[in-house]
Amino acid sequence: MCKFFSTFAAKMKKIGLILLLAAVVLPVFATQDSGKGTSEKKKLDMDYRVSFRGGVIMNDLMKNDKLDKFSPDHNPTLAGEFALAFHPDWQALHEWNDASIGVALSYYNLGDCKKLGHAIAPYVFMEIPFVRVPHFIFGLRMGIGVGFLTKTYFNTVPEGHAYKDMGGNTPETRANECIGSVFNFHFPEAIYMEFPIVNGWSILASGGWYHFSNGSTIQPNTGYNIFCAEVGAKYTPPTNAEPRKCWAGNPDSRKKNWELELAWTGAARQVYYKDQKTFFGFTLQAAAYWRAHNVFRLGGGLDLFYDNSYVRRDTYFGKFGKLPGTNTIAAREKGADCWRLGISLQPELVVGKFTCGFHLGMYLIDGVKALETDEKYLTDAQKEELAETGRVTKGIIYAYDIGSAGQGGKPDGWLYTQLVVRYHLPWHLFLQANMKTHISKVEFVCFGLGAYL
Repeated sequence: MCKFFSTFAAKMKKIGLILLLAAVVLPVFATQDSGKGTSEKKKLDMDYRVSFRGGVIMNDLMKNDKLDKFSPDHNPTLAGEFALAFHPDWQALHEWNDASIGVALSYYNLGDCKKLGHAIAPYVFMEIPFVRVPHFIFGLRMGIGVGFLTKTYFNTVPEGHAYKDMGGNTPETRANECIGSVFNFHFPEAIYMEFPIVNGWSILASGGWYHFSNGSTIQPNTGYNIFCAEVGAKYTPPTNAEPRKCWAGNPDSRKKNWELELAWTGAARQVYYKDQKTFFGFTLQAAAYWRAHNVFRLGGGLDLFYDNSYVRRDTYFGKFGKLPGTNTIAAREKGADCWRLGISLQPELVVGKFTCGFHLGMYLIDGVKALETDEKYLTDAQKEELAETGRVTKGIIYAYDIGSAGQGGKPDGWLYTQLVVRYHLPWHLFLQANMKTHISKVEFVCFGLGAYL
């Protein structure tokens, strides 16, 4: 086991044991009213799971060969996990076919001790059953959490190489170019099956996608995309919980058919690993939503983006090699290219006070596209314009490689995407986190507040 991981594990051991003990013990004492108008209490219905995963890191699917350069053997990724799932009598969960919520703690051996290392990943999840019969359950498990990785670019730079040097061209002389920070966001998403056996015991099987990335807050940040298969066991102890309500009989919980929201979120990100400069950005969103169902709403709105990394500035490094002394190709003075305005379609799922959606947007105003001068996607007239002015005029919709948008200096394109999570508070306020991407490239992660009507 890696020396770095041993040190890390020693520091986390006491904290981890306390958290695990709290996670196991506290729910046992959690009580709620029995609903009979008396002081009678009952324990919270819950279950325990242990599972093991095996899979591969599939960065090459994202058209990125950095992983192959320093770890060409593709050793399998192995992981173990302990999880607790809870079944509270909440209307929001009944609306999702008696879904459950839970907490989990995963440990990953990423397959290469010296360059990839290990990961510890606590997260929360929601488990939604699609099919439920006496001896078979099939559904979707959605999770979000954090991952602490032991090997990053900064502690894998080979001996004899400077920090700013990526190293040589062999696995022995290259640093980890995929991960730039110990702290990362973690997205475990899987399809699961459960086979109940006897006396509360079940066999579990699942397969899914497990992602680690810091959202470009620290470079380099290719991240890991891991595809894993999983097997495990589940035990549900006897409880005095009453049978839960039937999903089909739930009343309509919608308070109104239309909802208006305005949100502001801020972010910080790095552009180039040699630069090591952090730039500020924010998103201002205005949207209207039609509440089509208890668990779904469909919306649309305007998104205003500000990204300070496009201000013209002097740096020690010229990332694109077009204009020495700047970190962008041809950024205009006074930050005119920092602003983008787009319109987006915003389908969202609703779980009680939480909403979560994957937004699809198109830029209406985008100064950055004039800086994206990859001649592969330019017409002859645009090439002439580029030679004369250093900029390119493009329409709202134009050609680019959508699968590698924003990677390696390639055009971001006219399509943008956002993963948005909100939690509604009293006083017509909500907390919001959103991750702005161009399909496979994360631009930045934002956190902030909003108001709703």
